[in-house]
Amino acid sequence: MNYGQMHEVFQNKVKAYDAAMCEFALRDCHEALALNKDMATDNPYYIKLWAEIDAIRERQLKLSRMPA
Repeated sequence: MNYGQMHEVFQNKVKAYDAAMCEFALRDCHEALALNKDMATDNPYYIKLWAEIDAIRERQLKLSRMPA
């Protein structure tokens, strides 16, 4: 799967996340990146993590724009 396909999968995964779930998932992704800091940027796991991070950030932005 390429980045675009993974991103679409993660957009579906996070579409029902609330703010706390987004924060937890984002922290988890960044911890995984930190543990694998020497990973090549073309590694499928690296690409997966960034597709997930981008989907989470988009969800956070959407949540921030929702009326209270």
